[in-house]
Amino acid sequence: MNKAHLSETSRQTIKRRLMRSIGYTLIVAIVLVAAILSWVGNKDARKNLVDDLSVIGQIIANRSSTAMYFAEFSDKDVIDENLQSASFHNAINLICVFDGKGGLYHHYTNRPSANRCDKILEPIERLNVLIEGRVIRVQVPILYNDEYYGIVEIYSTNKDANQTFLRFVLTLASTLAIALFVAYFVGGRLVTSSLGPLTQLYSTSREIAASPYANIRAVKQSNDEIGDLVEVFNQILDNLESDNAALTASESRFRVLAEHAPIGIFLKNRGLELEYTNERWREISGLSKSQADAFINNIDPKDCSLYESVQERARSQHTPQVIEYSYTTPLGTRRILMEHLAPLSDNHGFQGFVGSLLDVTELKTAQMELEKLAFYDPLTDLPNRRFFRGHLELTIASAKKYDRKLAVIMTDLDDFKKINDSFGHDAGDRLLTKIGARLKAAAASADVVSRMGGDEFMLLIKNVENHSQLDHKAQNILTALNEKIEIDGQHVEVGGSVGVAVFPTDAIAYEELIRYADIALYNAKAQGGNTVSYYSSDLDKRIKDKMRLEQKLRKALDEGKLEVYIQPIYDAQTRKIQKGEALVRWFDEEDGYIRPDIFVALAEESGLIYDLGRIVLEKVCAFISINKEKLRSLGMNSIAVNLSARQFFASQLLTLIRNMFVHYDIEPSTVEFELTESMVMDDVNQAIGIMRAIRKLGCRLSIDDFGTGYSSLSYLKQFPINTLKIDRSFIKDIPEDKNDVEIAYTIIAMAHNMGLNVVAEGVETKEQLQLLKEQRCDQLQGFYFSKPLPMSDILKLDHVIHFPNEGTSA
Repeated sequence: MNKAHLSETSRQTIKRRLMRSIGYTLIVAIVLVAAILSWVGNKDARKNLVDDLSVIGQIIANRSSTAMYFAEFSDKDVIDENLQSASFHNAINLICVFDGKGGLYHHYTNRPSANRCDKILEPIERLNVLIEGRVIRVQVPILYNDEYYGIVEIYSTNKDANQTFLRFVLTLASTLAIALFVAYFVGGRLVTSSLGPLTQLYSTSREIAASPYANIRAVKQSNDEIGDLVEVFNQILDNLESDNAALTASESRFRVLAEHAPIGIFLKNRGLELEYTNERWREISGLSKSQADAFINNIDPKDCSLYESVQERARSQHTPQVIEYSYTTPLGTRRILMEHLAPLSDNHGFQGFVGSLLDVTELKTAQMELEKLAFYDPLTDLPNRRFFRGHLELTIASAKKYDRKLAVIMTDLDDFKKINDSFGHDAGDRLLTKIGARLKAAAASADVVSRMGGDEFMLLIKNVENHSQLDHKAQNILTALNEKIEIDGQHVEVGGSVGVAVFPTDAIAYEELIRYADIALYNAKAQGGNTVSYYSSDLDKRIKDKMRLEQKLRKALDEGKLEVYIQPIYDAQTRKIQKGEALVRWFDEEDGYIRPDIFVALAEESGLIYDLGRIVLEKVCAFISINKEKLRSLGMNSIAVNLSARQFFASQLLTLIRNMFVHYDIEPSTVEFELTESMVMDDVNQAIGIMRAIRKLGCRLSIDDFGTGYSSLSYLKQFPINTLKIDRSFIKDIPEDKNDVEIAYTIIAMAHNMGLNVVAEGVETKEQLQLLKEQRCDQLQGFYFSKPLPMSDILKLDHVIHFPNEGTSA
C-alpha cells in the first residue's frame, strides 16, 4: 500500500469516525429522550387513569348515598343505571358497591368471569387508591350528611394505558428514526463541508511533498480553528522556506569556503571512509578523489599506531583531537602534517569525522631553526648557555634521585685576543669552531659541551666516580686546548684555563655550580693560565674578599679617597732632583694600607683602571699647575705617570691627556708617561702608533721594568721613547749577584748606544749607588734617596740630597 493510499484511507476514516460519532450521539440522545418520555408518559397515563376512576367513584358514591339513605324508597334499578353509566370508560373492569355493614349491595362488571367483589370488613373515611401489580383499586366511601353508608370500589388494569403508551412509543420511534436519518444526512453534509478546508490542506500538502521548495500555500477558507491551522501551516512553510534559503546560502558559502580554504578539509563516514575532500586537501596529500582512501597508507609507519589511537580516542571520548605525523606523498616528498579531528554524532551514535589538514613542514622547520637558535650556538653548533643551564638542572635532579656525582667544567682561551688581533675575527671564529670540536672529542658521549659565549666553553661531566677520573678528563680538556691549531696556514697555540666545580661536594644548585666553576676558572687564570683549578671554600673566600675589595675600591674612587705620592728621581752624579714618579696610595679605614700591586691589579681586572688612571693624571696635572715655580726651583722638571695596558690602548687616551693639559694650563713636557715592557709588546704596531702620538703632544716616554719582558732590540729601536728604567729585580742583589751586575751594565751600555736615558729603580744602598754611578747610569730612584712622599711633603725637600753618613741606609 503506497503513501497516497494510506493518506486517502486516513482521510476517509476521519469522516466515518466523525459520522459514527454523530450517529452514536444522536442514537444515545434519542434513546435517552424516548426513555424519559416513555417514563413520563406512563406515569401520566396511570395518574390520569387514577384520577378518572376517582371521579367516577365519587360520582357513583354520591348517587348511591341518596339511594341508600332512602332505602325504603330505593330502587336498585336506579343504582344499576348509575353503575352502567361507567361502562363508557374502557379501563373499568369491575365496580362493587358495599353497604355500611360490608355486604355487597350491587356491582357492575364488563368481564363477569374474570372479576369478583371481595367483602370489605372495615369502613373507610376517605378516597383510597390501591395499586397491586397491574390492578388499580379505587375505594370511595358512600357518605350522606357525613354519615357512612357503604363503599364504592372500582377495579381497573394498565392494559389500556399500556396500549396507549405503546402507540406513543411507536409513534415516537418512527419520528426519531426519521429525525436520525435526516440528522445523519445533514450532519454528513456539514462534516463534509467542515472537512473541506482540511481536504484542501491535505491536497496542498501533497503538492508540497511532491515539490518541497515550490512557493505553494494553503488557502484559508474559514475563520475558525481550521483557518487558524491553515495560517500556522502557511507560517511553518514560510519559516521552512526562510530556513531553507538560509541553509542553501550557508551551504553555498561553506562549499565555496571549503573548496577555496587554505587548509585541507575532509569528511569521513562512520566506516572512516573519506566522503569529501577539498582541493587543498588533495594538494597536501598528493592524492586525487579516487585515491583518497589510500591516504592512511602514506603515513609514516612509526606514526600509524598513534594516528589510529587518536582517532579512536576522538570517537570514544566524543572530543576533538589534534595530531602531528610524518607523511610521504606519492611523489616521495616528505611532509609533516597536522590534523584536527572532530567527531560527528546524532541520536544513533557516532557518524564519522569532520577535520582539517595542515602542511606544517615549513613551520616545523622554522620552529626547529628557532629552537636551534634559542638553544644552540650558531657558530659551533654546540648547545648554548640557555640549553646548558636547563639540561644541568635536569641532570642535577636525576643525580639527586640516584645519588650520583657530576661536575661542571668551565674553560676559556688564554690568548684568544691575539688571534683576533693578528688574524682577524673570521679566523677567530674558525678557531672557536675547531676548539669546540676538540672539546667535544675530548669529552665522553654522555657529557655535554656548550659554548657560553666569546671564547668561554662549559662541559657537563656526568657520572663522576672519583677525583682521579675527573682530573683525567680535566687534563684531557686542557690538552685539547693547548694543541696547536692551523689558522690561515699558520700553526698557533692559544692555550686555555680550566675551572671545575663538583656536585654535590661543592654545590647542589645549578646556579652555584656554574658560579663556582667560574670562580675556579678565574683562579686558574690568576695563576697564569694553562692550568686546572678546582673550586674550594678557601678559593671562594679569596674571591669574595677580592670582590669585597673591588667594591671598596670603587667606593674609594667615587669618594676621592686614593692619594697620589711622588718619589723623587735623582741625578746619579750630582744627586740633584731631576724629576719624580707619581705613585698611587690607598689607606682604607678598615683594612689600613693596601699595597698598590694588589689594588692596581684589581683595578686592571675590573675595568676601574680607567678611573684610577684619570684620577692620578688629574691630580698630577693639578699639582704641577699650582706649584710650577716651586717644582722648577727644586729641579723637578717633570713627573712620570704610569699607564696600564687598558689605559694605553684605550681610544680616548690621547683626548684625555690633551684635555688635562688644556684644563690645567701646563706644558706637556712636564708630564712623562711610563709604560711596561710587556704591555707594549702585546701589539707592537699599535703601541708604536700610540707612543708617537703621545710624543707628538710634547710628552716624554719611558719603558718601565725593562729586562723582565721579551722585547727584542729591533722593536726597541722603533719605540719613540726617551728613557729606559732598569727593573728593581736586577738592582736589589748587586753588587753580590754578578749576573745582575752584568745585566745592569749591559742595559746601561745598550741604552746609551741608542741615545736613551737610563734610570735604575730600587736603589737602597751606598754600594748600589757607587756601582751604578761608576757605570754612568743617568738617574737613580729608591729608598736610599727617598721613599714616595705625599705631594705636600715634596715641596719641603731640598733640591740636592745630602747624606751626613756615607754608610749603608735604607
